[in-house]
Amino acid sequence: MLRKILLVIVAIVFSFALTLLSGYVLYTISDRYSEMQLSLMIRYIFNPVIAMLVGVLVGLLSKNHPALISIAGLMPWVLMLHSSSTCRSLGENFTWSIPILINLAFAAGCALLVWHFKSAHKVHRNAGTDIGTLYP
Repeated sequence: MLRKILLVIVAIVFSFALTLLSGYVLYTISDRYSEMQLSLMIRYIFNPVIAMLVGVLVGLLSKNHPALISIAGLMPWVLMLHSSSTCRSLGENFTWSIPILINLAFAAGCALLVWHFKSAHKVHRNAGTDIGTLYP
């Protein structure tokens, strides 16, 4: 249980650190692009990449339930993104939440995929040593 809590905290810190890094990258290229182009880059390039990288990190470090841990770790980041929007009506809130839900799905999918490959590699590696001990 303590490992899961620490992993959620690591995911929170990692997501905000990646947000700071993406803000710096956007600041350095802001003279070449319009505000609209930068906004689209944030929404459709940087945010999904941040979600996927957090999912990969959680998948690497998790022993079980990587999708739930990655979603729990991204919830403060999602709340920050949602509170920074200028949505006022219910329709605008729903429209704004679709990319956020897609980002959470990316994070959960990446966490599950990495965790599955890590677990399969561990099982394969253990099976290889058992076979080696059976047939010297």
